[in-house]
Amino acid sequence: MRHTSKRARRKQLRRKISAFTAVLRSSRPGIHYTATIHATLAPEPTDPYDPDEIADRVRTTLRITAAAAVRDQDPIDLPAAQDICAQQLRRPQKLDLPDQVTRVTASVHLDLADEDRGAVKELLTAVRAQGTTDTLARQRAQALAKELAHPAALLARWLQQPDAHITQPPDEADMEALARRLRGYPKGRDEPVELQLLDVLRDFLAEFPKEEQKRLLVMLLANGMRAARKPGHADRVEALVITNGKHPVSEGTP
Repeated sequence: MRHTSKRARRKQLRRKISAFTAVLRSSRPGIHYTATIHATLAPEPTDPYDPDEIADRVRTTLRITAAAAVRDQDPIDLPAAQDICAQQLRRPQKLDLPDQVTRVTASVHLDLADEDRGAVKELLTAVRAQGTTDTLARQRAQALAKELAHPAALLARWLQQPDAHITQPPDEADMEALARRLRGYPKGRDEPVELQLLDVLRDFLAEFPKEEQKRLLVMLLANGMRAARKPGHADRVEALVITNGKHPVSEGTP
């Protein structure tokens, strides 16, 4: 160092920190990022100094920072990992040098080696296949829950079992309780509010087992529809009661 000029030392230091590489772990075991880091010191070290010693400190500091930034980043989304890493390295970090305090900042370019790109491609294929499997399984479960959300449907399914005894059917209360649970099966996020409301209304009416109670609740619903200026809907609700052999109880009926 004694026989190296100030200009030569500065040039040597810049060369050692202007473009160095780092291999960084990703959130996926066995898949790594390859980073190319470009560092800048401000202010630059003052003489005398050892370019190799300072370059080692800079590279170690920035590699640690970059590794912490991307260790939880998914290599499937390389641009997001790039942004997170670049954001962390842009922040000035204090670097304690002999008789001087300087700060280091850096830019970075993240990439994946060929073998890691191949691993990401295989991972994406597996994720997509699993997503398809999960979607189909969820659709089958939703369809089955919808099919068996009525006690009569549950009873029909029970009768299809090889060991079913037609003379000893399940308890009606148990069937209703099970159907109610199936009606509460998690719905899709995009299911219309109207359908969700129908399930709530069905469960509400099921809480009143007596026919006269159900008739009164239906008439309250019809009256609410008339108050909302929807007499056609109210008539249709009352017609359901009549169709089932029960005459509506209107206000003023003796």
